[in-house]
Amino acid sequence: MLARKYDNYAWEEDFQETHKVLRNRPSEQSYKFLRHKVMVLVVCLLAFYLVSVIRSEAYVSNSNNLVSLKQQESALISHNAELKIEVETLKSPARITGIAQANLGMQVARNNIYVQADSKKNLYDGYAYAK
Repeated sequence: MLARKYDNYAWEEDFQETHKVLRNRPSEQSYKFLRHKVMVLVVCLLAFYLVSVIRSEAYVSNSNNLVSLKQQESALISHNAELKIEVETLKSPARITGIAQANLGMQVARNNIYVQADSKKNLYDGYAYAK
């Protein structure tokens, strides 16, 4: 009987040790909860990464549009400067008199030329005469 008690004692001790090991080991439910938290974290990180990629693509696209608009602005400014020069040459008095003489047969009247004089130097009587 003593041996049997010892044998039962050994079995109970072994059972208690394995039961302690099972108690100390996390349950399957806690593993599921941990896996769920990890998956939520991974999904959040992937979502943040995706948003970051989309924003950087939009930034690059807007930068390229800005560069093309700057180039277009530069081209239009240079074209505007060329047009201003052309307008100045077209409205010059020498060109107008040249067209009047060549196309219309007009001549510049040399006896009706009036010159405006500075009033400080000459007395102004309504007419100024060329010297």
